[in-house]
Amino acid sequence: MFTILKNKIEEYNTKRVCNMSSEESYLRIAIAILLFSYSLVGNFTLLTIFSVILGYTGVTRYCTIYRIFDINRKIALETIYLKYLPKYNPEPVMILDKTSNIIFKNEPAKKNLNISNFSKQIKNPIEIINEEKTFTIQYESSDKKVYLINLRGVKKIGYILAYATDITEVLNAEKEIIDIQKDVVYTMGAIGETRSKETGNHVKRVAIYSEILALKYGLSKEETELLKLASPMHDIGKVGIKDEILNKPGKLTDEEFKIMKGHASLGYKMLKNSEKPILKAAAIVAHEHHEKWDGTGYPRKLKENEIHIFGRITAIADVFDALGSDRVYKKAWPLEKIFEFFKEQRGKHFDPKLVDIFFENFDEINEVRLKYQDK
Repeated sequence: MFTILKNKIEEYNTKRVCNMSSEESYLRIAIAILLFSYSLVGNFTLLTIFSVILGYTGVTRYCTIYRIFDINRKIALETIYLKYLPKYNPEPVMILDKTSNIIFKNEPAKKNLNISNFSKQIKNPIEIINEEKTFTIQYESSDKKVYLINLRGVKKIGYILAYATDITEVLNAEKEIIDIQKDVVYTMGAIGETRSKETGNHVKRVAIYSEILALKYGLSKEETELLKLASPMHDIGKVGIKDEILNKPGKLTDEEFKIMKGHASLGYKMLKNSEKPILKAAAIVAHEHHEKWDGTGYPRKLKENEIHIFGRITAIADVFDALGSDRVYKKAWPLEKIFEFFKEQRGKHFDPKLVDIFFENFDEINEVRLKYQDK
């Protein structure tokens, strides 16, 4: 598309292109008629010739003098755009100058994009023009439509061409797919939890706790969202553990605990072969959320940064929620006892930095705990 626009706009340099407004065109024609009439009455040959030339420029809307001195360049560019763009695309199209100001909008742009410049989005427009760079920005209009705007500098004409596409429906469809994925993920996570008589709210709380800790730790929005979707599947391996072990009210025997610990490796094996980012992340979480900072965890006795950050974050989220909830083998701990345990396990069970983040942001975490309480 940019090649088409570039080629068409370069007609300004090689062909006769309208370079005056319609108002000026009408004015020239009117003056030409008056001068021509006057020249016939007075028999002024030169005036007759001048009036004919003036009338011709008005009819064609092209003035050679304007072209020579580069006058009304904007009108000429608009003419090219109006002539060719509707044929190729009815979406918003704009021309930007060297200060990122919009000097031309086609009708769709005028109607849908209430913006006069891109100074916030474009920091060095001259460089973009001279190096003919191409890049993309996202813009949300006042009516909540989202446009993907492709911009390209064109050195020969000294402007930036902007071509917008309405992607609102695409984003809505993508969001719907993501929402479906979330439902599937939460359902898969809940399957593992309900095997051990835990509630679906546990996986929701763990997901949001993980999100809070990840953002505060400094993970990107993309990584954080991935962990939020993956963490609910931390105990998916429990589907392979017998009910009598999962739901035993008393303390497990050494042999039973050995079997129980197998859920981490089992969950990993269930998920590891997927190429989907969410399931690959979930495989890591399932495998490493019982590893400990000091290397005494399971199944591989990883320590410190050998444990993936997803596993370290989910460990804190899962343990906090487990300690604060009723289970078949225990009653919920009071917050004071949980805090004492976390302080004691800082640098032992848990990443010390994450423990600090947990306490610094506990008010936000507690809001989630209270909002998604078990019924």
